[in-house]
Amino acid sequence: MDWKHATSLFIFVFLIINITLGYIYYEKVQRANIVEDTSSEKLDFKKEGIKLTKLPSAENVKMNIVSGKSAGFTQSSSDLEKKSEELSTVTKVEIKPAIKLTAIQEDDIIKGIKNYLLTEIDKGKEYTLSGIDRANKKLYFDQMYGEYPILNNDKAQIKFSYNEKNEVTSFEQTYLKDIQEGLGKNNEKKKVIPAIEALEVLYYQTKLECGDEVMSVRLGYYSIVREVRGQVLKPTWQVAVRKVDSSIETYYVDAVNPEQPIL
Repeated sequence: MDWKHATSLFIFVFLIINITLGYIYYEKVQRANIVEDTSSEKLDFKKEGIKLTKLPSAENVKMNIVSGKSAGFTQSSSDLEKKSEELSTVTKVEIKPAIKLTAIQEDDIIKGIKNYLLTEIDKGKEYTLSGIDRANKKLYFDQMYGEYPILNNDKAQIKFSYNEKNEVTSFEQTYLKDIQEGLGKNNEKKKVIPAIEALEVLYYQTKLECGDEVMSVRLGYYSIVREVRGQVLKPTWQVAVRKVDSSIETYYVDAVNPEQPIL
């Protein structure tokens, strides 16, 4: 072996490795500086051409990861003999007589359905209006845990159907039961970041751009683990955005660990 050439080769490889490591370190420092700079500067959404809705307050709010299980529904006498895990997790009911709504608007929907929701639907008081789908004639109510909704979850909602006469004719219901907060030191309640900070996260990750309009911002729980019968949900800011092309995008920002990936 030519040790002179081998030594030169080892020195060359060593230099390349050091240069590479130096570059990686430089990039890491630069990214850290960018994060520090953006967090220290106050972002002016108006100057950026982004319209905002009124933002909800989360001052002094602390939340935790929670878990829950899908409830089973008995829909006939034969279901009484079944174990809970054998029951259907959704119940479908026709509304007779149909409920006439004066208009498909938030206040009119709540006024028209409230009594039926409280008196005719099991645990109906635990749901809140969350969405209107005019194209498919559906009204969505999210299940609540404490003061906050379980966001966009087909295992924790009531879906009403209405016809061309604005008559509510049926509903489907799902429900998460045995909801409990995480236990242990790593699952202590944490302070929720302000809504404006969630929007800044979206902006710096280019999810919010000039010409966009933030239509609604809600704090709640969003599913991160979804099994057949059980779920794990984390505190989350839900942000609905109308883009420049008029399409609607919904983003989910971790409300206690904003450095986590946007969903």
